Amino acid sequence: MEQLSHIKHFSHEHPLILSKYNHSPPHANALCIACDDPISSNTDPFYHCIHQSFSSRNSHCTHFLLHKACAELPIIIQHPFDENHVLTLSLECDGFSWCESCDPCRKTVARWIYICREGGHDFKICIKCALILERELDHPSHSHPLTLLPVKATLQRCTACGVQGSTDYSYLCKTCLYWIHKRCATAPPSLIRDDHDYDHPLVLAYSLPEEYWVFGVSCYLCSVEIRWLYWVYYCADCRYFAHVHCALSQESRKDGNEIDDNGDLVHLPICDDEPYLFYQLIQQFANKFSTEESGKADTISECRSGHSLILFDNSNDKSVNVETNICDGCVQPLLYPFYGCLDCNFFLHTLCAAELPREIERPSHTDDRLTRLTTSYETSKPFNFYVCGVCDRFCNGVVYYDELNEYWVDVLCVSLPRKIKHDCHKHTLRHLSVSPSFKRCRACEVDIFSHSFACKICDYYIHIKCALKRGTIKHRWDEHHLSLVYPPVKGHPHDFNCELCSIDINPNYWFYHCAKCDTSFHALCVDQDVYSNIKFGGDVKDVNLHQHTVQLHISRRNSKCAECGLNTPDYFEFFINSPYYYVRKPFIQCTSCEFLVCIKCIFNHYGYPHLPQASRIRRVDSDLYEEIF
Repeated sequence: MEQLSHIKHFSHEHPLILSKYNHSPPHANALCIACDDPISSNTDPFYHCIHQSFSSRNSHCTHFLLHKACAELPIIIQHPFDENHVLTLSLECDGFSWCESCDPCRKTVARWIYICREGGHDFKICIKCALILERELDHPSHSHPLTLLPVKATLQRCTACGVQGSTDYSYLCKTCLYWIHKRCATAPPSLIRDDHDYDHPLVLAYSLPEEYWVFGVSCYLCSVEIRWLYWVYYCADCRYFAHVHCALSQESRKDGNEIDDNGDLVHLPICDDEPYLFYQLIQQFANKFSTEESGKADTISECRSGHSLILFDNSNDKSVNVETNICDGCVQPLLYPFYGCLDCNFFLHTLCAAELPREIERPSHTDDRLTRLTTSYETSKPFNFYVCGVCDRFCNGVVYYDELNEYWVDVLCVSLPRKIKHDCHKHTLRHLSVSPSFKRCRACEVDIFSHSFACKICDYYIHIKCALKRGTIKHRWDEHHLSLVYPPVKGHPHDFNCELCSIDINPNYWFYHCAKCDTSFHALCVDQDVYSNIKFGGDVKDVNLHQHTVQLHISRRNSKCAECGLNTPDYFEFFINSPYYYVRKPFIQCTSCEFLVCIKCIFNHYGYPHLPQASRIRRVDSDLYEEIF
């Protein structure tokens, strides 16, 4: 039968004209006045006011658009959720006044809604739930039909999402008590989210695929572990996983703790195009303290062998290769001007030698009270090590110490800002002096005991030493630069295996990878981790140890110590709850003969490193302490 071209509808004072399929809406983002869904000329026909063409742009008639299907809605209905009452179509939520909330789906309704308020009874249902909900549902996740219940689940746990209780209605299998929320039952088989690649739709799985059981996965949106028996949205190519209820939510990880619009915010990790970023931080730190406030530290004028230092302030001087040498004070790449001793391969930035403040005040490592730290650098003790109380790394450069509380901080960590931006996370990370208990580092899988960079909103915590890892490094087993990779890993659905230790890599934590060669390494296997803040090399003469000049190096396989006669181990377990990693340890080697001393004997000879009271090493048992050294 031919449809009328115009109608008189109770929702509007003027006649409405049925648009043709080639008639476009009068403005972009046009919405139906009834259901609030978009108006499209390529789908269902719609009605508009007869006065639309000559009405002002902001008039009610211009914006009055009504799907044909919505125009044909019945005024009065009966619904199985409220069988004893009649529901009446209400225009109270017309988009220009107050809004109601649909009882079945709990969504706020900004447009038309069916309401029953007879005798104090108050029931509201949106037009979508009123007309679309199926009483019986054949769902692919289950072999039996599911029945929609007219009551809300308050004590039952949803088989799909694992959430107990809900304001949502539920579907139930009467045969085996299979129970899922209505929202889970109507979840689409594929989903596109704004915080994920549009070319890779998320696929709904009715349990975590078995290939991800070994290492487990966490929800990208809430950071909580996903249990294997519950439904999950995932992208295999990107290793993106999300709980069903999180993926269906419109909220994104961008909400809450946004990036500061501050040009001075330090961006990590450090990469090849910014090799002097850490040096610049130390320089900014030194510039904060005037001579009147704290005074400059004593100028360091001699190397470890007692030779006087020479000033190098001309970049045309090629006697020192600044690209391969690093400063003995801050353990950062050399930058003119600097002092040096060519005989001993000893170098110090003028900043580290003469411009650092003698004393500083900073918050205590246990609370917010200020504590006074004094600078220290003893060239007379060439193999004197400290453990930084902030990053937990060994250091043989310039440190600040609180002698009363046995606490040391290396010059880089004392220069770190209170907040940073890191590529591993979308939000600003803030420096916490005391981390909450039982937090595991999202970078290395090891528990955090003291300092960390954190995003509390996302429950995201990483060690300071992990935040300071380089974004790209070189390794002799690959001709290209290795890039630091963070989860979720995109474009690599198969597993990763470490080239050094031959153990599978957990893709939920950081590792280094070469995309060109498809080679991968545990981060702790290729970087020096707790030994990454030590200046190696340099010639030192210590007649009490050996008759020849010796150098500090990183250990190699099958190297036998001249003191204890033992080989340096290739592997050790860094913490009880972590996997094994290939670790190279420091040792002293003679430049003229085969004399070699392992790290444990170095400590026996020169004294064990100074450990801060807050150090994580003091929190483990003595057997593990001996194993570390």
